[in-house]
Amino acid sequence: MKLIKSLLIVGLLGTAAATTVHAMGKGDCAMDGDGMKSHMWQMDPAKRDAMMEKHLQMLHDKLKIQPAQEAAWKTYIAAIKPLPAQTQTPLKPDAKLPEQLDGHLKMMQQHLDMMQKHVAATKALYQQLTPEQQKQFDQEGQRMHAGMQHRMPHPRPASAP
Repeated sequence: MKLIKSLLIVGLLGTAAATTVHAMGKGDCAMDGDGMKSHMWQMDPAKRDAMMEKHLQMLHDKLKIQPAQEAAWKTYIAAIKPLPAQTQTPLKPDAKLPEQLDGHLKMMQQHLDMMQKHVAATKALYQQLTPEQQKQFDQEGQRMHAGMQHRMPHPRPASAP
C-alpha cells in the first residue's frame, strides 16, 4: 500500500510541476505538439530553465501580478524550481536491490518535500490573488491538467480473482 501511495505521490508531483511549468494554453506554449515529445526534464538544463522562465513570465503577465503580490509570486517561483541535479543522488549501476529501493525512497521523499513546499507557496499566492486572477490561475491549471491526462500513465485497477 505504501508503494502505491508513493507512486501516486510521484505522479502527482510530476503533474503539479508540469502544471506550473506548462500552464499556458495552446498557441502560447513552446511545449505544444512536437515539443512535448522531447520530455522537458530530459532537455539541456539551460534550455529547460530558459523555457521555464518564459512560461513563468507568461503566467505572470496573464495573471497581471500587482506590486503588492510580487512577494508571494517570488516565493511561489522559488518553491516550484526543480531540485538541482547535484542534490539528486544517482544510483550506482551495481547497487543491490535494497540499495536501489532506498535510493528510490530517498528520491520520492525529496519529491514529496518539494511538493509540500509547492503546495504551501501556491496556497499563499492564491490567497493574494483577486477573484479574477484566481479564476485565471484555475483555468490555466485545469488546461494543463487536461493536457497531461493523456500523456501520463494511469494505474489500472487489478482484475478480480
